[in-house]
Amino acid sequence: MKKMKITIIVCSFLFVGLTSCLKEGNMNTPPGKSISVVAFGNTGDNVSASSSTYPGFYADLGTLANGASTTFNINVQYDGATTAPTDITVNLGIDNNLLNTYNTENGTNYVVPPTAVYTMPTSLVIKKGTRMAQGQVKITNNSSFDFNAAYGLPISITSTSNNAPVSGNFSKAVYSFGVRNIYDGHYTVTANSPMVDAANAGLTGAYPMDVNLVTVGANSVVMVDNAVGSPSHSIMSGANASYYGSFAPVFNFDPSGNGTIISVTNYYGQPAGNGRSAEMDPSGVNKRTADKNMKVKYWMNQPSVITPHRTYFDEIFTYLGSR
Repeated sequence: MKKMKITIIVCSFLFVGLTSCLKEGNMNTPPGKSISVVAFGNTGDNVSASSSTYPGFYADLGTLANGASTTFNINVQYDGATTAPTDITVNLGIDNNLLNTYNTENGTNYVVPPTAVYTMPTSLVIKKGTRMAQGQVKITNNSSFDFNAAYGLPISITSTSNNAPVSGNFSKAVYSFGVRNIYDGHYTVTANSPMVDAANAGLTGAYPMDVNLVTVGANSVVMVDNAVGSPSHSIMSGANASYYGSFAPVFNFDPSGNGTIISVTNYYGQPAGNGRSAEMDPSGVNKRTADKNMKVKYWMNQPSVITPHRTYFDEIFTYLGSR
């Protein structure tokens, strides 16, 4: 997320704000006589590959509750030795061919979000005597938002007023963004009562555990055990560190936002290939409180090993902050 192409940084110093190292005119043009062009300016982190034809900007939009909205910026610039000689209207549009090219060149799988999820300006005006105009794209977390999709807006400069010339490779850009639900974050997990593996009494848990709860749906998060580095659940620590294979709890919350956990499932399948599934124990508190901590009881089931439940979890998740 923090990557910035060195070529862009170097160019910005050498050419006083040119947004591309590819020349737009004669590089031997005398000072004050260079050709000015309209182009997209840097907005957020440039995450495109060094071989990418077009830039890609990523915005981490943070936590967004159901029904809430947030914005990120789009900048268009008048690049050259002078400021805009007159007001310049820059018209913008969605370019699906751009997205296809970008995905191919960068190994990404971005898709355009549903129109209900975003609104964007169709034009921006660079005022006379200035160099930049800024607009905002509005993103809304609603029923059309798919947290499992990788969203990217492929935006092109379609035309300009007063015959203002447009940059070649910086007249198009892909704006991707990430959103997390309100349960997403960094937590410490402790045992409210001992973990019990009915098939192996030697497996007692690895508490306290350092975990992230990572958004996998509008109201769902999967536990990523940071000692493992992937969706998982540790069962021993230290020299005998181990975890359950193909098992990671997904906590599913009531869509009303009241913090109640309505089910627990296994990230790897219900059941996974090894027969493991997750199930909430209804005798638990099974709720997230106003302080963002939560208590939850659940089981790991594996009928081929033992029934009705193999492992009993009774855990407290203490919120540490955003991940």
